[in-house]
Amino acid sequence: MKTLKRTIAVLLALILVSGSLVCFAADGEKQYHEYKTSVLLGDSLCSGFTDYGDEMSEFAYIEDSYGAYLAKDLGIEDYRAMACPGFRTIEMRTMLEDDYVSNDPYLFEAVPHHSAEQILEKIPEYRKAIEDADLITIQIGGNDWGAYLGWVMEDFLEENPLPEEFETALREYLTEANVVEDNMVKVMVELAQTFNAVDEFLAIMPKAIEYAFSTLNENWPIIVEDIYALNPDVTLVAVGMFNTTLSTPEGEPDNVAEPDPLAVMVEQMIIDYGNKPMIENQEKYGYIYVDTTGTIVETSHPTPAGHRHIADRILEALPDARFDLTDVKVSDSEYKAVEYMYINGYMTASANKTFNGDAKITKDEYSATLKALGSAIPAIGINNRVSVFELKLATFLLTQDKSMTDVLEFIYEIGQLFSTRTAFDTVTKTQVAVELYNAVK
Repeated sequence: MKTLKRTIAVLLALILVSGSLVCFAADGEKQYHEYKTSVLLGDSLCSGFTDYGDEMSEFAYIEDSYGAYLAKDLGIEDYRAMACPGFRTIEMRTMLEDDYVSNDPYLFEAVPHHSAEQILEKIPEYRKAIEDADLITIQIGGNDWGAYLGWVMEDFLEENPLPEEFETALREYLTEANVVEDNMVKVMVELAQTFNAVDEFLAIMPKAIEYAFSTLNENWPIIVEDIYALNPDVTLVAVGMFNTTLSTPEGEPDNVAEPDPLAVMVEQMIIDYGNKPMIENQEKYGYIYVDTTGTIVETSHPTPAGHRHIADRILEALPDARFDLTDVKVSDSEYKAVEYMYINGYMTASANKTFNGDAKITKDEYSATLKALGSAIPAIGINNRVSVFELKLATFLLTQDKSMTDVLEFIYEIGQLFSTRTAFDTVTKTQVAVELYNAVK
């Protein structure tokens, strides 16, 4: 106990003294790989379709779309817009596979300006664009629920009835709703509130969401395989769906409307379920998943600022050309941490350009990392390897603006660690990279 008290006292002094000594190296400007040809795939959310305009965005270049922003930012001259409003995963598989025949009665029905025959004529161009691409961004799935919401919900309600007055009003709305311009989730929530049926509405939502997204869950991995079959070496970016309750009134681009908390919650349920197959399959297939949380829309589609936000999230997610390690993939969950630590010179790799992240980090490697970070923190050792205790200490000291309460809570945590064997467990290079990255970023 005396040893523990002395150690804690020393640590407290070290924490208080070191606060003014921690400094951070500035990020170098990110360097991108050369992408000669980029292709935009997906539905109206990515095509540049606007809620308040009538511009046709099917297979078209739209100035303020995130695909156009991205092409400009990356200096891409050959940009091919192959996105089409109304597309679901069913339509996309139809474009990608000769032997796929859908019995869906609504095939191509939500596409505003093209007939099914006109779209099918574009199949050779569609596939050729994928074959030629260095970079593909794809955003699909919203229409598996969204544009076909009326049909999906009407079918679902046949076996999952709601209180009579609410269901009647809901069916009337779904029959007449404008699937392009309406924020249907918001309207359904308002109807549920009007008829005091919120609890019943929320009770069926998980089942309704699963029902509506069944095609996305089934088709997403197949679509990814289809794309890689046409172009095995392409950099593929899967752009996640976003909550459309962050909206701006027409003509007021800087005035974000205050969302209904219940509508936010319901739509987030939908978004989380819809993005799930994209998130869960990224490591398996090696594509890049991009979280687009915070995208601002007009009603259901991004404003120019919303498209700029998505483009920026994609730019953040693309690999840095300076990152040349062969055993860390961009789809790995720890990629950003390892990339940051390696590119900025805080951690090194072996001569054959491997990071060996599963290896236990040595005392010398750990001390060198802390020194490179510009910290005055010494490597307090227990043996020749680094302990969980040391890692926690370093990450705490590298975190700015800690109050005395935080310090005391940390000291208590150290005491708890000393009472368990986990204080003396060794940590891997990847663990160190992730923890220190989270601390300094």
